[in-house]
Amino acid sequence: MQKINKINQYLLEKYPTVWNTKIVWMLLASLLVHILFFIIGYLSHLDPVSLQTRTVRDDYFKNGLIFIHLIISILMIVGWLIMMFKNNAFKNFYPLSRGKLFSQFVQYFVIIFASTTFYFSYMSGFKIFVNHKYPDSEMKENIDIVNRSYPFLSQNLELYTLENRLSPQPFYDLYCETEIKKVDRNKKYFVYYNRVYQYYTMYSKKSYKKDENHEYILPDYERNKGIEAVKSDRNENFETFYFKKDVVDLSSYIKNTAPSYYNFSDVFYENKFSDQNYEDSYYTGYNDYNNVSEGDLKSRQAEINRKTSELLNKNNHVEIEKLLSQFLNISEKFKIRNNLKAKEWTNMVYSPQNFEVRYFIKTYKPEKGEKYNPNSSSYYSDRENNEVAEAAAIAVDSAAASYVDENGTIVDDSISIKEFNPEINKQISPEKYFYNNVSEFYYYQDNLKDLLNNVDYVKSEDFFSQNIHIYLWISFFLSTLIFSFRITGLKSLLFSIISAGVLVLAVVLITVLYSFSHIGKEEYFVSQLGLLISIVILLIPLLMMNKFNKLVTSIFVNISLNGFVLFVLLIFIIISMYQRDACQGTVYDPVKGVGYEDCQSIIDSLGLFLSYILLVIGFIFTYFYTTILQKWKARSE
Repeated sequence: MQKINKINQYLLEKYPTVWNTKIVWMLLASLLVHILFFIIGYLSHLDPVSLQTRTVRDDYFKNGLIFIHLIISILMIVGWLIMMFKNNAFKNFYPLSRGKLFSQFVQYFVIIFASTTFYFSYMSGFKIFVNHKYPDSEMKENIDIVNRSYPFLSQNLELYTLENRLSPQPFYDLYCETEIKKVDRNKKYFVYYNRVYQYYTMYSKKSYKKDENHEYILPDYERNKGIEAVKSDRNENFETFYFKKDVVDLSSYIKNTAPSYYNFSDVFYENKFSDQNYEDSYYTGYNDYNNVSEGDLKSRQAEINRKTSELLNKNNHVEIEKLLSQFLNISEKFKIRNNLKAKEWTNMVYSPQNFEVRYFIKTYKPEKGEKYNPNSSSYYSDRENNEVAEAAAIAVDSAAASYVDENGTIVDDSISIKEFNPEINKQISPEKYFYNNVSEFYYYQDNLKDLLNNVDYVKSEDFFSQNIHIYLWISFFLSTLIFSFRITGLKSLLFSIISAGVLVLAVVLITVLYSFSHIGKEEYFVSQLGLLISIVILLIPLLMMNKFNKLVTSIFVNISLNGFVLFVLLIFIIISMYQRDACQGTVYDPVKGVGYEDCQSIIDSLGLFLSYILLVIGFIFTYFYTTILQKWKARSE
């Protein structure tokens, strides 16, 4: 205690402003709390199970830490204000220059910012832990093993049907038609129960024309002939449409149409650290539809398909078991719930003849007496889940056995299915095959995917830039509020708050009355009215300080000090409104059909950078406005 008194005495003699604001002790206390939150963040996810959720970024708010954060921040700020208000230099008429006044304001800002930003310390600790526990090189290797093992985690029959196959090369380049009414019966096709597959080459055409909805339209020839596009690639100035051309016989590649591991091409998780250049392989292609690269994903899917086929072609039981053992070791490390054993799992997979999918693994462990439902969802009860699953199975069969004619009528087409597959009545449906071959093994693959996603997210996400604006503005407005109280007093501040509320209410009522006039453009009216009122409020302390009594002018002073940044923001909003309206009237290309969607206002151009600009303007204004504050304080009561 004696040491603290000595430090306080030294600050009082050498740096009275620093002593008055208590910034040294507040920053020291904040540092200790920041260290505490850093440690909490580092230790919060030691258990990998805690990362097996889709909302790990919200754990700070869900687990109650935000309330501890708020309580500590409030206690620190209230305690600081109590200590600081014991010595109000301005109230006691100590000589303070403009620089010292502004220095006090800046110190208020720093103290509040340090006392409210514990979230960043928590996330820093969390991020450092994740980078240490899950290093990039190790995760890259783990994800590669997971992606290569995923084909054998047979939990969804639809991933193993023929249309998924992308390797070897012909499957990647061709289009697989699966709609029964669009299949050419006179040419080679393949059948699996009520499903038909036919492979086509494609030709492409570019379109630069748009309709009234700004969507690219089909080329004239195909549109007039009623030829449908099977896929499209959208770029900035045009869209490439692909159409079916000739049927290709792939009998030399397709030995069996039943669900097979050879058909699997799904990617379990996309590794952002991957340095493999898939464009260098023979699987190339790019699809930029709605600004999303789908060709790159297809290349990776084809790569998974190729690697799986290569492993199966080796016909090596030991090598498959080795891969699955590595996968289970990773699962054990990440604490993914499962009851798989490498040896039994390999025996389920190994079928040298065609590597058909003979057994299926559950996605979760059913409760005792509960019937397994692959469509289980938290949105349904157990009974509803079973009904949904059965309805889905019936719907699949019904959809395959019917079609919609050109008049929009649903027509029963069961006869045409029998023409494709005369033995269909003797065969088992895919849905029944799945349920008949579900094993007692289970694996929570969603938990693994959530963990990988969360690790990747925490490593790559910039938590600071995303959230810093909130804390900056909380600190700024609280600082201006405290600064106003320190200078004008509680009475003036309360009158200012009430007056500001009355003004806002008056503007709202006037705007409502204006809207009844049906003149239109209410947004322009309210913004210009707000601008006019703001200018009047700002000018009164500058030009008419002595024409009103001190209490009245204090209201204008406080509103100006606390609301100037909002005044500048209003100016930016008005400029943006006029820019957008002007742009909408001039930017239109009738050939490309491009309207004002490409217009950018000043707010759009600046983005979040506008927040920093406004903050700097707020500090500059506060610095120069301290002269007005001194003049107001110098007036007689």
